[in-house]
Amino acid sequence: MRLACLMAGSSSRLLPLTTSRHKASLMLGKRRMVDYQLESFDRAGIGHKTFVLGHGATEVAQILFESLGGSHFIVSHNPQFKSRNLDWSAWLALSQHPGPVIYYEGDLLIPPSLLKQVIDNPAEICIAVDSDSKNPSIDTLVIAPNGKVEHLLFIEHGTAKSQPGDGAIGEFICFVKLGEAARQFIIDALSTLPFEGEMQLYKIFEQAFSRFPTAYVDAGGRPWIEVDNHNDLQRATHLAEEILTS
Repeated sequence: MRLACLMAGSSSRLLPLTTSRHKASLMLGKRRMVDYQLESFDRAGIGHKTFVLGHGATEVAQILFESLGGSHFIVSHNPQFKSRNLDWSAWLALSQHPGPVIYYEGDLLIPPSLLKQVIDNPAEICIAVDSDSKNPSIDTLVIAPNGKVEHLLFIEHGTAKSQPGDGAIGEFICFVKLGEAARQFIIDALSTLPFEGEMQLYKIFEQAFSRFPTAYVDAGGRPWIEVDNHNDLQRATHLAEEILTS
């Protein structure tokens, strides 16, 4: 299974720490965030990896080449990370190779057991949710009326709130397993976009949910974190070791 990881954005909400560095290079105690991510990938049995780099690319690339020497990985440079939106990085990441793939947002640190559970699910698409999220500002909820995944309620830099009867099952954890048919559908849809303005990827995911068998896995109390701001970074420092062993 290939993993396609997006690490191009400038992470403005972590300034001044990210003035010249990508957030993946920031320290979580004694180790960098990317060190924990790579160990999680390894423990989950991920072999082939693709990384899309932009802001702070030189430092991240050096870390990857030092850490992954002898293993199968690709670094794809996105010099347009400031002028184009996330859809462009997603297209670069997902279009590199045919076959099943894990779409993975690079500010995420998750337990290897959760990653492996999603990989092993036989559905064409599998996502991860946290039905008991402790995140005070959830930006994306998974809507699954009667247990069928249909929508991602996304509020950029805001809080997505469930309503009675809407079928919300928990917070979306930003990685997705795609079989080859779903991957091809998504890159075809992405290729028609101008890559400007609000990202459309989550809407394309919704279209894919309606076309392909889609399952979900619940984190089930396992810790994970998406590092968007200084509070997240502080929480990640305390949680990183626990996440790796969960």
